[in-house]
Amino acid sequence: MVSERANQIERFMVVSVIALLLLGAIVMVLPFLRAILWAVVFSVTMWPLFLRMEKAMNGKTKLAATVATLLIALMLFIPMAYVGSKLFAQTSNALDYAEKVVHEGLGQPPVWIKDFPWIGDRLVGIWQSAEQDTARLIEVAKPHIRTVAGSVLSAGAGMARFALTSILGLILLFFLLKEGRSVRASLERMALRLGGENAVHLLVVAGSTMRSVVYGILGAAMIQGVLAIVGLWISGVPRAVFIGTLAGFLALIPIGVIQLVLLPAAGWLFYQGQTGWGIFLLIWSVAVVGQVDNVIRPMLISRGAKIPFLVVLLGVLGGLAFGGIIGLFVGATLLAVVYTMMKEWSIESEQDRSAGRRGAGVPGEDEEKAIADSTADVGAAYQEGRA
Repeated sequence: MVSERANQIERFMVVSVIALLLLGAIVMVLPFLRAILWAVVFSVTMWPLFLRMEKAMNGKTKLAATVATLLIALMLFIPMAYVGSKLFAQTSNALDYAEKVVHEGLGQPPVWIKDFPWIGDRLVGIWQSAEQDTARLIEVAKPHIRTVAGSVLSAGAGMARFALTSILGLILLFFLLKEGRSVRASLERMALRLGGENAVHLLVVAGSTMRSVVYGILGAAMIQGVLAIVGLWISGVPRAVFIGTLAGFLALIPIGVIQLVLLPAAGWLFYQGQTGWGIFLLIWSVAVVGQVDNVIRPMLISRGAKIPFLVVLLGVLGGLAFGGIIGLFVGATLLAVVYTMMKEWSIESEQDRSAGRRGAGVPGEDEEKAIADSTADVGAAYQEGRA
């Protein structure tokens, strides 16, 4: 009795220590969860390309992992840095203009303001009133200036966190690719022990789903960004590369947000009197750039799994709320993987039940069809005999 009691206490202590160790590991890893998940998603996505690179480089695994990681960095983070630097430059110009207004006033209204249809004269009047009472205007704007300044500081801190997360994610991506074979073997052994062959199959399905979702989201956004740059450049909109790159980032959200950039550009062309080019950009934005989202994205995603649009959309929006651009890919892939694995599991469960019915002497669907066909054949033969 005493020995059994001691064994129970010993087992409880072992389980408690293991639980505490796991809890401590989770607490240590939690601040880096976004970077870890992002690295896992893109390591799975890049794995086939990494294998081809490794073969082309005569089996130099470390070199292939380095090249693949740099490729992801160039493809994702260089455009982000370009757009961020341009936006930062414009923010600096806006602050310089605000400082000039504080010391010199608004000055005379621009000529083009008066040309606004219906409200041009009213805008000129508001401008002149503000110019005559700049001090009062500054007092009214002071609370909002503090809010804007706080938002700018918050955005700067967010960009710093994003940069650190991106660097950590790239480092983790390199090691996951470099040690990919051992990691994959370990995962397959764990899946085999936990759930047998079905679990290994679900692991393969999860990898295929990750690749298809990332290809669909990223591929469609890149194509839309390139098409946006082409349309803007042809129609003569200034800073076409910057605007098109920004449109490409907005295209990552599959609900037509890209039009928030392209349609105002078309409106600017109309305002400049370039009606023909404005019509061209309007048609190009809606009929060409907009349709890529409806054709290319589903085609790329469906290569790995049939995933409803709503699942991808919820994953994208949830990922954005969780971790910005990095979380966008993580959220979409995780939700798609969960949906696909549940679907595969339900299909396998149904097949197992059908097999169980057949083993218990209950006919399955194929057997029922065969019985019905044979019954029909017997009936036809009987009718021919009577005739």
